[in-house]
Amino acid sequence: MISRRQLVSTTVASSTLACVPKVFASDGFNMQQYVDELRELVAIDSKTGYEEGANKVIAIFEQRFKSIGWTFTLHQCEGRGKALVATSKPDQSKYDVVVSAHADTVQPVGYAAKYPLKIEGHIAHGAGVGDDKSSLLAAWWLVKGLPKAITDKLNIAFIINPGEEASAPSTLKFFDEQAKKTSIALVYEPGREGDNKNGFVKVRKGSTPLTIRFQGKAAHAGNNPQDGRNAVYAMALAIPQIAAIQKKYPGVTLNSDLVKGGTAPNTIAAEAEVVFDFRYTDNQTRDKVLAEVKGMCDKGFMDGVRSELVVKAIGSALPETEASRKLMAMVEKASAELGQPKPKWFSVGGASDGNKLAAHGAAVVCAMGVVSGNLHDPEHEWSDLSTVHPRIKLGTRVIEMIAAGK
Repeated sequence: MISRRQLVSTTVASSTLACVPKVFASDGFNMQQYVDELRELVAIDSKTGYEEGANKVIAIFEQRFKSIGWTFTLHQCEGRGKALVATSKPDQSKYDVVVSAHADTVQPVGYAAKYPLKIEGHIAHGAGVGDDKSSLLAAWWLVKGLPKAITDKLNIAFIINPGEEASAPSTLKFFDEQAKKTSIALVYEPGREGDNKNGFVKVRKGSTPLTIRFQGKAAHAGNNPQDGRNAVYAMALAIPQIAAIQKKYPGVTLNSDLVKGGTAPNTIAAEAEVVFDFRYTDNQTRDKVLAEVKGMCDKGFMDGVRSELVVKAIGSALPETEASRKLMAMVEKASAELGQPKPKWFSVGGASDGNKLAAHGAAVVCAMGVVSGNLHDPEHEWSDLSTVHPRIKLGTRVIEMIAAGK
């Protein structure tokens, strides 16, 4: 294991990487090589929807999986780029274990050059370093180092999503197909700090944007306003009524974060639209709320104004289940065997690819990646390099346990 002292005592004092220590672990982990590869990834702009950048990241891993003899397929996701599925066995119809990470970031194009990789002590900074490039790379080091006895016994799938930060119908369809083949998934989202760099995620709320459109009737606001039907007014009536639903369901939030309507100050608004950020802890509650909102929209909120609920894609929650608790117990046992801190489990509001993989009942543990923070802040986002090798070893041990129980 690479100790904190090893890293701190020999790290760079400037923004360059030339002085990062060449630490070799007994299992083949090489910190210098890891950092060099991380620098390459952080230097690529891969904002969600910038397909050229996402495809550059995917191309790097395509060549790496080719070099170790894994079977891989590329899946074009419209509006997001190519997704990659690499498997330790030729059969891609069913997976024993999925290791998942994503190629995209939230950082605008141009930020890779503006915020390049910098090392301060054992902390790495850079655009997208924490979410998710350090963890994507750690996941690669995990699977490439697995013993042949493990990859012969288990069909392990490595999935890279080009559009995790903002899902599109194409990526949701892709993940729905992968989830049907999945029974266990380790999701390499950034690890949480916890009490001692020991944070993992067991529950994530599901997220589904709800768009409600209002159709009224235009009229001149001065000459004949009585002939109009104001869609903006109907929207204003609807927002608090829909938001009030959340009081009935613990863990549900309905936030009206985007509104628009009308064409001119002197015209009664014929059209309006509100988008709710809808989050929930389980899919059963999700379905109840969706039915209730649809019923309210069908009934309408104001005479003469039609309202319509539009849902383009329905997201799943990542719940704590009996199967996931067994996987969590493996993580805890592996941590103890490796002398690592006891995991601290978090329930969070943000969704990840773990939600998608859990949609058909897979056991999922999330935030298996490198401990990171200040996510989405290009100037201050960080990853703790002292946690890279411990997290790789932890994932390896968990997969060994899965293989032993098969």
